[in-house]
Amino acid sequence: MAEVTISSRQVTRIAEEIGRELEAGRDQQTQHFQDRRLDPAVTTRPALAVVEVDGGRLRIRGAGDGPGAHNASWREDKFALLATAARPTFDADPEPDLPPCFRDQSYVEELVREMGGVGPLGLIDPPPEPLPDASAPTTSAASPTSAPEFLVRTSVASTCDSEAFGPMVAAEAHQRNFQAAARGAFVGDGAAWLWKLQRLYFPGFQAIVDFVHVLSYVFAAAKAVATEPATRWALFLEWAEACWQGKVAPVLELLRGFQERLGPLSTAEVEALAEDDPRKVLAKSVGYLEHNQDRMDYPHYRREGLPITSSHMESTVKRFNRRVKGTEKSWGETGAEAILQLRAAFLSEDGRLDQHQRSRPCTPYRNYKTRERRKAA
Repeated sequence: MAEVTISSRQVTRIAEEIGRELEAGRDQQTQHFQDRRLDPAVTTRPALAVVEVDGGRLRIRGAGDGPGAHNASWREDKFALLATAARPTFDADPEPDLPPCFRDQSYVEELVREMGGVGPLGLIDPPPEPLPDASAPTTSAASPTSAPEFLVRTSVASTCDSEAFGPMVAAEAHQRNFQAAARGAFVGDGAAWLWKLQRLYFPGFQAIVDFVHVLSYVFAAAKAVATEPATRWALFLEWAEACWQGKVAPVLELLRGFQERLGPLSTAEVEALAEDDPRKVLAKSVGYLEHNQDRMDYPHYRREGLPITSSHMESTVKRFNRRVKGTEKSWGETGAEAILQLRAAFLSEDGRLDQHQRSRPCTPYRNYKTRERRKAA
C-alpha cells in the first residue's frame, strides 16, 4: 500500500529483532519476580484467574551448520495461557449429564484423533466415510454450557525446560495480579511436570485435569478390552459418564478387573510390549486415572464456575504451530525463541505488542513532531 518493497529476509530480520527485544523484557520480568521486585501492572482483582499449560513441538536445526535444515531434530516448546474470566456459581451441578457432544461417536473419534500423541490412540478405526467439515456447526457437537467465559488472555512461550518455564509463567501471573484473584484454576493434560509447576507456583489454584484428555484414555481403554464396536462404544459411554460425574473409583475398579483377566504384568514387562498391545493400553489408562483422580471432581468444579477442559489452550497451541511448525520450517536456537516471543505477544489480548511497537526506538509510529524536535535539539 505504501509502494515500498521489503524482502522476506528483511522481514525475518525485523521479526527476530523485535522477538529478541520481547524476550529480553520477559527475562527481566522473570528475574524481577524471582528477586521479589515485580509489582503487578494492574490493580483489578480478577473474579477468576485461569492458568492452562501445554507443550508442542518444533524443529531445531543443528548448531554451527549454517543456513538450512542440517541435522534438524524435534524440540518441545512450552506454552501457557493466562486468562481472567467471569465466574458464575451454582447451588447444584449445572450440567450433571454427559453433554451430547461426548455422546456423538463420530465427534468423539474425530476429537480423539486430533489429539494425536496423547495416550494410546493408534487403536482408532478410520472413519467409513469422510467426516463433515469441522467448521460446520452441529447440534450434537456443542461444547459444555457451564464453561466460564474468558475475558482477557495472554500467552507465555519458550523452548526452555520446565524448571525455567515455571518462573516465567508465575511472573506473568504476578504481573497480572493473579495472586489477588477471588478464585484460581490450573488446568493441564495430566503430565507430571505440569502438576509440579502448579504445586510450586500456584498452590492456591484448583488443579484440574482436562476432561477431554480423560476421555481419550477412557476411549482407548474401551477399545482395548472389547472387540465388538457396539460393546466398545457402550463401555466408553458408561465410563465417560461416570468420570463426568466424578465417579472415577468405580471406573478404576472395572479397569483393574480387566487387567486381572488379561494377566498381571510387571512395569518392565508392560514397557516391553507394543504400543497397541491391549495390556499396555489398559495399563496406561489405569495409571493415568490413578495419578489424576484427585483432580477429577468435575461436579464440584462446575458448581464453582471453574473450567474443566483446556480447549482454549489447545486452540492457542494450534495458533502457535501455524507460525513455527511445518514441513519446511526449521529454526535456529535463538530464532525459535525470538519468534515464539513475537507470536506470544501477538496472541496476547492486552495490547502488549502494539505498546512495544510504539515505544521501541525507530518505530514508524513515533510522532513526527517529536522527531523534528529531537533533530532541532
